[in-house]
Amino acid sequence: MKRSRIRAARAVSAALLALAALLSLPSCSRGDQGIMTIWTDRSEFVSYAELFNASQKQYRAVVEYRENPADAIIKADDLPDIVVGPWLKGEKTRTKLIQLDYLFNEIRVNSSLFYRPLLELGNVHGRQYLLPVSFNLAAIIFSKENQSLIKDTFFLPLDEIKLLAKGYNEEKDGRFARMGFSPRWDPEFLYLVTRMFGTQYEESNKFFTWYPKGLQESLDYVRDWSSSVNGSTRAEDDYQFKNLYDPPYKQVTSGRSLFSYLSSRDLLILPSDKVASIDFRWVTKNELTPVEDGMTYLGICKQARHLEAAEAFLIWFFNEKNQKAMLERKQSLGLMDRNFGIADGFSALRPVNERVFPLFYPGILGHLPPQESLMAPRILPNNWDILKEGILMPYLTASFSSSSSLETRIQEWQKAH
Repeated sequence: MKRSRIRAARAVSAALLALAALLSLPSCSRGDQGIMTIWTDRSEFVSYAELFNASQKQYRAVVEYRENPADAIIKADDLPDIVVGPWLKGEKTRTKLIQLDYLFNEIRVNSSLFYRPLLELGNVHGRQYLLPVSFNLAAIIFSKENQSLIKDTFFLPLDEIKLLAKGYNEEKDGRFARMGFSPRWDPEFLYLVTRMFGTQYEESNKFFTWYPKGLQESLDYVRDWSSSVNGSTRAEDDYQFKNLYDPPYKQVTSGRSLFSYLSSRDLLILPSDKVASIDFRWVTKNELTPVEDGMTYLGICKQARHLEAAEAFLIWFFNEKNQKAMLERKQSLGLMDRNFGIADGFSALRPVNERVFPLFYPGILGHLPPQESLMAPRILPNNWDILKEGILMPYLTASFSSSSSLETRIQEWQKAH
């Protein structure tokens, strides 16, 4: 259900972006010397381009929709000036981008304003190919009635979730009347657990690589959780089927579960009446919080026809004052509940999150992510969405009832495709 809603939301976003981009195109042709083009899957960039165009008279920016910008620039002969989206850090994509270090050297962009782990992910072999735009974190939500159980004001370690969930469980007549939490209830959370154990998924010539020890330890940890905390995987599945059909915030406010998982992109656009009775923490292990996949990055293409305009847009975009204007415009248009923050996530600029976001999202006061706690993923393939959906997630969810290996799952998928 959650994935179908996400796909539907992306389809609507794509349609809106394509329509808005079409309407914003001036009468001149694609190759006009005065037009700088941006390829992206983020509909918000139509609004950002309009703000940029209104801020000066020298350059014009237009936005063109691409479902997978990384894949698009790999296959295209005629490249845009700027590309914005996820999965841009792979080897095939990097060959299409210019190095951006010179913008730091000329102090046109202040590198110290970025979250360091995110900036480093766009740096390969000492060269900065990409700049981070936005990111999201895994939030654990709970009812405010249970606030006294939570010790830390920022984080909730995985082991503590396990301990508190066990204490919350209650059985009547041989069945669970309530169950605190299971990592298996949400496949995306299960995937994040494997990352927190150091599985280290990364691009390679053969689909992707991973650290087998980390994967095995994470799955053993979840198996122990199912048996020692919740009785069995069958008991977890049965309880979820019978009781956890409401949205996550209702699951915790109704008392059916102690905890539930939500991405920050979903949590922080909830209406005030729905968040009034819940609180949240960032999930951690070893004091590190995993940054979710699909972070948005920005790069300038090698064949950019309007390099000066692209540089001007980049410098304009990574500016605290201008990002505040982006949020103000979204608020004035009544779109704050459509997507979160900057490009549907926290800004990659720390000062924007610390000084600007609380003005628009009061709920993040006391919950701002510290830089030193962020654990960015490794460089992933440009088709990671497909590989993750078709190979990894089915393997993880089936691993508790099957002894098949991830290597076998890859081979089976490869034969079918």
